[in-house]
This record gives sequence, structure tokens and C-alpha cells, in this order.
Amino acid sequence: MLAFATLDLFYNAFSVTDKQIWTAFFYFSSDIQAKYFTLPSLTSAIEPGILEETERYLMILIFLTGFKYARKWRLPIAVYASGILFGLSHAGNVGWNGETFSATIAQVIGVMGSGFLWAALYLYTGKLWLPMLYHFLMDYLANLQSGWNSAGWTFSGYASDYIQEILMVGVPLVFTIWMMYGKRRAVIEENVDRLLNLKDSKFINKKVSRN
Repeated sequence: MLAFATLDLFYNAFSVTDKQIWTAFFYFSSDIQAKYFTLPSLTSAIEPGILEETERYLMILIFLTGFKYARKWRLPIAVYASGILFGLSHAGNVGWNGETFSATIAQVIGVMGSGFLWAALYLYTGKLWLPMLYHFLMDYLANLQSGWNSAGWTFSGYASDYIQEILMVGVPLVFTIWMMYGKRRAVIEENVDRLLNLKDSKFINKKVSRN
């Protein structure tokens, strides 16, 4: 889980200015510039890392609580609904320092992949500080390449743009679906029961006895 989250972090961070797949994964040719080691670059990454992940925690908790007895569906609903809402929360970035409408739509769709992944990361590990850390690092690495007050997202309609979107959304989607089965799912469900204080409930005991 951590290895995949780290891979996703580096691809998302370093494909900001270079969308070529080989370069983003292996060369990391994006230029981290000394002039962007500024307080605004740092604080503008800390803010979403803490506040947006806290917001995600609340969304996950709301969905899990609303569907707490629908054990088959509560987990995918919480992961994917919170991820979609996370993506939609970026719709307000249109016009930010010249960010175009098409670039904003691409951003809304693209960041959903990280939303799915970080939700699963939190529920699998039970550690909210982990998605906070990954979110901070992704934004900070991006800031060090283009500056905190840049548009931050581009979309020109080239093949590389569409490939980037597929990688950003499709790969985390497939990975998180894989996390929904087997022992991985069992670990997450145990954490969810603990989060919802259902570990010792009569409902859980009845379900276990029936199985």
C-alpha cells in the first residue's frame, strides 16, 4: 500500500511540468528551482495536506456512518464517494492565475485518483497522518517546480494529456478495487468497525455467528 502510494505521489508530483510517462517515472527531469523554496510554497502545501485530509476524514466518517450496517457497500461508497467529492472540490480553481476551464476539468477528474487512494490508505492503516503527509509532499513538490501561485494544471488536448488522466485516475481505481478483496478487505473492515465503535456490537456478533 505504501509503495503504491509513493509511486502515485511521484508520478503526480513530477508530471506537473513533464507529462511524458518515461520521464515522469524514471528521469524526474522536472526542475526543482531554488527560487521556489519560499514560505508561501511551504504553507500552501501544508494547508491542503491538513485541512483537505481532515475534510476527507469527515466525509468518510459520514458515508461509513450512513451505511454502517450495509457491510457489502459501506467501504466502496466511502472510498469512491469521498474521492469524487474531493475531485469536485477543485472545480473552483477555474481562472486561478489563468487556469483554463479545460485544465480545471482535467484537474477535477485527475485528482479523484489520489482521492480514492488516500481514502483507502487511511482506512487500511488507520493513520490519518499518512494521507496528510502524502498530500503535503505531492503539493509541495509541485510547488517547487512551478511556484505556489501558478495555475498548477495544464491541459492542451495532446495524447500525453489524456494518457496522464488515465494513469492518474485509472491506475489508483484498479488498485483500490484490488484492496476491496481478501485479507486486505478484512483489515479495512476491522478498522472501520473500530472507527464506528461496532467492534463489540450485537449486530457484528450476529453476523459473525451466522457465518
